[in-house]
Amino acid sequence: MERLTLKVKLREKTGKGYARKLRREGMIPAILYGSHLKESVPLELEKKELKDIISHRSPHERILNLDIVNQKANRKREVIVKSAQRNWLRGGIQHIDFLEITRGEKLTTTVSFSFVGKTQGEKIGGIVEHLVREVEIECLPRDIPAVIEVDVSSLDIGDSLKVKDVKVPPQVKVLTHLEETVVTVVAPPPEEEAVAEEEKEEGVPAEEVELVDEKKEKEEEETEKKES
Repeated sequence: MERLTLKVKLREKTGKGYARKLRREGMIPAILYGSHLKESVPLELEKKELKDIISHRSPHERILNLDIVNQKANRKREVIVKSAQRNWLRGGIQHIDFLEITRGEKLTTTVSFSFVGKTQGEKIGGIVEHLVREVEIECLPRDIPAVIEVDVSSLDIGDSLKVKDVKVPPQVKVLTHLEETVVTVVAPPPEEEAVAEEEKEEGVPAEEVELVDEKKEKEEEETEKKES
């Protein structure tokens, strides 16, 4: 299958002011890193161009061809997206870091976990806590997995999985500390605590609710005496 090509341009200026100007014009600032580059290369690309690539890109496709259209020599590079900064309030990608790869050379990157199955603990009221959602790995570019699946279906209340328990392809080396807890299942809070927590969320202190209930009961008792 032919690899997707993303067209970018060398960025004329750097700085936050120019980056804001680019975003207003429908562009995204970016930067290219690489172990064989003397210095990082500032870039810019059209949002529309990125959307087109994303829409055609397979989830398992990590490597892109980067075409620097206004560079005369060595304009085409093989890259992966090292990281992408998003603005969660306004939405959309605000900045992209590309990492140039060299075939036959290992690289370091992060891969997200994909949690599969429903835990045994959930079925009896347990709460699943995801503590680590991605892992740092080292491997050849062609061996970068799209995601790393974590099967949690066997976990009961009190059980947990650590990084060392996660199965990864043999050609992938995990760099994240192996003793870090990835996911755990904890017992639900006692019923009294849960009720108190619900009352807090509603903005009414638990003590105030109890006092109101007591007052209401007394009023009802007085009413009953008068009627009898």
